[in-house]
Amino acid sequence: MIIIIRMDYDGTDLQGDLKKLDEIHSRIQAKVGGKLEGPYLPQMSTLLYIYHMDKYEMLNEAGRLWHAEISKAKLPFTPKTYEVAVTPKEFFG
Repeated sequence: MIIIIRMDYDGTDLQGDLKKLDEIHSRIQAKVGGKLEGPYLPQMSTLLYIYHMDKYEMLNEAGRLWHAEISKAKLPFTPKTYEVAVTPKEFFG
């Protein structure tokens, strides 16, 4: 399954803050698993990431870690929306 994550940015040094965010994402992937693509610059938000994962529970765990890490680092990223997309095989079993 994939999770499409959109977020906004309210800072002044996007390039520098993206480096810090990438480090956070790397630590989370090392703990939780999965594969993250991005960042992309979409039309409807500042950033978009695509997270490939095997189990829905990985999203919950990654989200909790992400919020804790972002708060600790005081980075100006705000989650906007996420969308879960599954294949028919994943949906129906």
